[in-house]
Amino acid sequence: MSAASWWPQLDADTQHWLKHHHNEALTEEVLDAVVAAGGEPEGEFTPGVGQVEPDRYDLSQEDWHWIRDNA
Repeated sequence: MSAASWWPQLDADTQHWLKHHHNEALTEEVLDAVVAAGGEPEGEFTPGVGQVEPDRYDLSQEDWHWIRDNA
């Protein structure tokens, strides 16, 4: 689901975090809040620096652009 569908359901703290951490991997708390607000966001689990297995969740560039332009 795109950011436009789950953004309105997020609490103010989660919205603030997303506005101020553009293009960063989501924390577990932020990812949980996004999922609770509207289902799976568009993005993917990716490996962090020095990791082989995916251990972080990155939003899609489309979601980050939507947040930047509309939030």
